[in-house]
Order: sequence, then C-alpha cells, then structure tokens
Amino acid sequence: MNNSVRKLLIILTLCTFLSGQTVLAEEAVTKPLNLHAETNTVNMDMVIKDNFVKAKYASAENRFLQGNVKASHDDFADINARAVHDDYVFLLYGIKMAEYGFFDLSEELFKRLDSNTFTANYIKDIKRFYYPSGMVEPKDLIYYADAYSSIVYNNMAIETTSELLNNSNTSDSDYKNYLIALGFYKSNNLQQALKYINNAIVQNDNNVNYKILKAKILADSNKSKQAVKLLKEINKIEFLTVDFQDKIRAVEEYVEYKIAKAEPLKDYHLSYYYHLQGKSLLATKVLQASILQAKQYAPQIFGLLGRIYYECDEPLKAQEFAQRAYKENSGTYLAVLTLADLNYDERKYEEALKYYKAAKKLSKTNEASIGIAKTYLAMENTKKSKKLYEKLLKKDGLDENLLAESLKVFPQRADDYLARIASVDVSNNEIWLGLAGVAIKDGNYTMAQTFLNNSYYIDENNFKYYYYLSLVLRAKGNIEQSNQSLIRCSRLDSDYASKVNMD
Repeated sequence: MNNSVRKLLIILTLCTFLSGQTVLAEEAVTKPLNLHAETNTVNMDMVIKDNFVKAKYASAENRFLQGNVKASHDDFADINARAVHDDYVFLLYGIKMAEYGFFDLSEELFKRLDSNTFTANYIKDIKRFYYPSGMVEPKDLIYYADAYSSIVYNNMAIETTSELLNNSNTSDSDYKNYLIALGFYKSNNLQQALKYINNAIVQNDNNVNYKILKAKILADSNKSKQAVKLLKEINKIEFLTVDFQDKIRAVEEYVEYKIAKAEPLKDYHLSYYYHLQGKSLLATKVLQASILQAKQYAPQIFGLLGRIYYECDEPLKAQEFAQRAYKENSGTYLAVLTLADLNYDERKYEEALKYYKAAKKLSKTNEASIGIAKTYLAMENTKKSKKLYEKLLKKDGLDENLLAESLKVFPQRADDYLARIASVDVSNNEIWLGLAGVAIKDGNYTMAQTFLNNSYYIDENNFKYYYYLSLVLRAKGNIEQSNQSLIRCSRLDSDYASKVNMD
C-alpha cells in the first residue's frame, strides 16, 4: 500500500470513530495499548522539549559519524537523563544506540520502558539483531564504538582492524571478533573477514547481524550456495517489527545482486536493495540505466520501476511501467499488483479485483489477498469482505497493512488493532494519530496527548496532528490555543481543517 492510500484509509477510519457512525460488525473485545501517559501539556512546552531533544540527538549522531565517539556517548547519556518517560522515543533511541554499540545506554532505556506488547516486540528484535552474548565491559565500550565509527563512517577500516588485532587489553568477545570481521570486509580482505565472523558466530549464534555480515562476505566471495543457504537460515528467525523485517529483506536483495550473473539482473536486485533502504531515487536511476540492455529481464525491470513509482506516489509513471511490464509478461507479480492498486485507487473495482486475483496466484504474500478483501468491501459485498479479513487475521494478526485495512470492516477493534500496528511499526505516524483519535473519542485526553507527542516528534508539520491537538485543547478549555492549532491545520490543509466546528 502506498503512503497516500494508507493516509487516506486512516483519515476515513478515524472520521468514523469521531463522528460516531454505526459500525459494520459485532463488538469485539479490545486490548488498549497500556502506555505511560506523559505529564506535560500539549502546547508550546511540549514543542520546546521535543525540539531540544531532537537537536541534542542530532548533535550526538553527528559527533558519532565524525568519529567524536566519547562526546557522542556523553550527548546520548544526557538525553537519557533528561528524557521524560516516552516509550516511543526510548525505543527510537534504543535502536540507534544498539547499532552504534552503546549497549549500556540502550539497556538503560529499555529498563525504563513500560511492559507491554508494543515494547516487548521491539526489545526482543533489537537484542536478537544487535546484542553481543554478554554486555561489553565498560572499559571496552567506547573503544569498540570508536572502532565501529572508524570502520563504517570514516574510511579507516585497515588501520582500525590492525589496532583491534594488536590490542591485548580488550576482552576477546564475540563483538570484538565481529568488528575485526567488519574491518576486514570493508577493506576487502574477505578470507580474514570470514575467519573472524565465524569466530563471532561460534561465540554467539543468536546475533543475526553477525549472520548477515557472513552472508555478505560469502556472496562477495562468490560462494553463492553457502550464502543462499545462510539466508534461508536467517529467514527462519521470526522478526515481528517492520524495521528488522526490512533489514532482512534488504540483505536478501544484496546477496541476490552479488550472485546474479547477468548485468540487468544484478541491476534489478541492487535497485531493490536501494529501495528497501529508502534510496528510491538511486534505485530508479539504476533501473533506468539498465533498460536498454535488459530485453530478457524487461518485465522484471519495468515491474519494479512501476512499483517504486507507485510507492513514491507517482501514479502516472507507475501506470506506464506496470503496463509495459504486463504487456511483456502478464505473470510479472509486481506489475500485476501495481495495476491492481492503481485501479483500486481510481475506483475501478472490477478491474482491480481481476488483477488482485491474478496477483494472488503469483505470490503467497498477503498483499493480493488484502486487496481482494478491500475491493469486495468497496463493491459493498461486506459479508464476503469480512469473511476474508477474518481468515487472514487468524493466519497473521500482526501484518500492519492487513490490520489497517480491516479496520474499515471492524472499526470497533481500533484499540486492539492500532496498538498491534504500533507494536510492529514504531515510526508509523498515521498509527500514533489513529491512537490519538481513539483516545479523544474515549475522552482520554492525557493519553491522546502522549500519542500526539509521538506524532509531533515524527512530523511536526502533519496537518492531522494540529487537528487532533485542537480537539484536545478545546476539551481542556483552552479555546484560544485550540483555534490557533486549527489555523495551523488550515494552512497545511484547509479541507481537513473545515471538519471542525469552531463555534
């Protein structure tokens, strides 16, 4: 589902919640997201606090990237000490600190989190992906983090690897072996890289990041069968959160890129790898350059181009390339799925249903099945749509697109479903706004305030944030501030702002 469609879905769903329209199904037992509500007021105090934290975080991150690691650690520690309780922000920073090797700081944040499904999913995935077998010794922590910064961001792989090998004062941990392997990999000494990553995995077979590095080393060493075998092993590990599922998908495409023989096929997988990393413009450039030499692989190239353009909200280009792919080969999954989505967006439901059904035959993923269910609903076949959603939800109750779409049939399950989405996709702004909408409907303005704080942190210029903020302020009797929020909402999107009666 592309971003604009997802946003429209959430807007329509929330309008149903707030206007009190009749629901389409029987009431279900809901499980509210039990987050700790912040105590600050949703007003300029919150804006000042969040802007300070953002600036401090940016400073800490820049210092790490520039190799000033001790100062970076001090900045992150200061953020931890100052931070008001906020599960979203704690998780966001916890991921980054674990990536950088500041395990003491990430662990400190995790201990302050509320205990619920939302936090449990992320903590489990973060530790499984990044954490060494035991906590890094305090005397080694900054040294190792500095080594990581030097290898990854400061083009000092050879010097840093040599220093790590010769430093007998540090503990011979799985994490040290990982860093040595990473240094050898970055300096293209693949034989030594493989030796040390094997050492790390023997010491800690649970760390997925180690196995991902080994898969890349094997792929770069032309050991394609071993790389593919390891990928299959990695894919058996269940990651619940979108952040880490995307990391696994990206490494799959990277390995496919390295082991592909034909140049157009290499370009295809490299572009997919870039796209999964959020570098969609670079992905399209690589694909565009490969079109002239890609006759044999034209359907795949065109299909991926169409899908990337669709997900980047460029429907005309998406239509052009999806149709070209479909014309070359009607069995091109991405092309068929994109044509289905485009027809659905244009309310051509009969055509959309045809393409979704064709896509379902080509792939076992949920995307096409969700498309069929939402199309039946759009065609007013609510009974059939509800039956399909129920079947899909029994099989996969944590698919964020499935949960979001099914709310059109089961809006009364919002407390449960929106919370489930938050537990697997912490940076989905629409979900925080959705949870704020539900809290407002229930009259829980303190909790709405917490959800809105998270939304503001993700995107301070989201018009719906100011819409819901105005409702919270009005409920608290702050009419002037409420009107100011509506003015800001109106400047960002006048149609949306008109939904509120200011009288």
